[in-house]
Amino acid sequence: MKAEIEAPGSGFQARTGGPAYQAIAAAMHEAYGRPMVTLGEGGSIPLCNVLADTYPDAELILMGVEEPLALIHAPNESVDPTEIAAMALTEALFLQRYAATRGR
Repeated sequence: MKAEIEAPGSGFQARTGGPAYQAIAAAMHEAYGRPMVTLGEGGSIPLCNVLADTYPDAELILMGVEEPLALIHAPNESVDPTEIAAMALTEALFLQRYAATRGR
């Protein structure tokens, strides 16, 4: 099998420490009952660099609903319903907390 590169993409590293990052960390802690952890991955989503260049002051947070047994992008992928509920709660808490930091 031969693979061909269609188009290379640049890596992206999100900034951490801003008010949105702090709000998502607090929301995840509350929703999951333990502190948020981060990890680096080898890939990137090219749109992140476009968004960062277009909106340089924005904090970019990408969220997905998955858990260790989800088999993301596999033919038999699925997600535990409790993970979906926890992420929905996380997003609601994040919006509430972030709005509070913005005075709204």
